Amino acid sequence: MGKITKRQQQRIKYFLKEKAERKNKQELIHQDGQNKFIEKHLPYIRKLAPNLDQILIVSSFVTPPVKPGLVDRLLVLAEVESIKPIICFNKTDLLEDPEEAKEIVSVYRNIGYATFASSVKNNESIEEIHELLKGKRTALAGHSGVGKSSLLNAMAPQLKLRVNEVSRSTNKGQHTTTKIKIFTLDKKTQVIDLPGVKLVDFVDIHRDEARFYFREFLQYADQCKFRDCLHLSEIDCAIKNAVNEKLIHPRRYNSYCQFVESLG
Repeated sequence: MGKITKRQQQRIKYFLKEKAERKNKQELIHQDGQNKFIEKHLPYIRKLAPNLDQILIVSSFVTPPVKPGLVDRLLVLAEVESIKPIICFNKTDLLEDPEEAKEIVSVYRNIGYATFASSVKNNESIEEIHELLKGKRTALAGHSGVGKSSLLNAMAPQLKLRVNEVSRSTNKGQHTTTKIKIFTLDKKTQVIDLPGVKLVDFVDIHRDEARFYFREFLQYADQCKFRDCLHLSEIDCAIKNAVNEKLIHPRRYNSYCQFVESLG
C-alpha cells in the first residue's frame, strides 16, 4: 500500500469517528402506528468471551476448502469490536501447490493482518502462533474440521483434545465444540474456543456501515465522487478503481459485495 497523505489521514480519522458514533446510535422503528427509538445492540464476541486481548481466526486450505468469505466476516466482527485478529490458514501439508498458500496469506498480510500458513503435521508456524498467544486471552473461531483442536494440542499437548476427521462425502468436519470452552495453555495464557462460527450470522450493522470495516478501503474512499458511496454500482468509485488497478485484492472486494448483499 502506498504512503498515506495528510488529507487521507484526516479522512480516515473522520471515517473512524463516524463509525464510533454509529455504534451508539439509536434506530428509528415504526411500531403500533408510532415512531419509536430503540437502542441498537451489537452481538459482541466480548459478551461470549469477556476481557479478550485478541481473536485467532482459523481456516484451512483443503478438507474443508478455504472460505475467504467466512474469514472476512470474522474479520468484520473483530473490526467492529476493536479486537486484534490473528489469521491462520491451516493444513499446508495437504496442498499440491505451495504457491497457493503464499498467495492467500499475502492477501491478508498486505493489509496489515498477522497471517500464517500452518501445518500441525510439519510443525509449520506452530511456534510463531504460540508466541503470539502467550500471556494473552484469545478467542478461537473457525469452521469445524479446520484443525483448531489439533493446533491447540500442538501448542499444549497436555490438553489432549479430541480431534474429529473431516467427512469424505461432505468435506465438512463434525462439530467437536458445541459450547464455549476455556483452555489454559499455561498460567498466563488462555484460549476461549467459540462454538462453531454461527456468530457471523448475527453481524448487526447497517448496510452502509460495512465499508468502514474493510480496512484497506479507507485510504482510497475519500476519492469517491459521493461521500456516502457504498462502492457497488456508483460512478467514479475510487474503491472499484483501486480493485481494477490491483491496489485492492478482488477477492476481498468480492467478499465485501457479498457481505453488503447479505445485510439486505
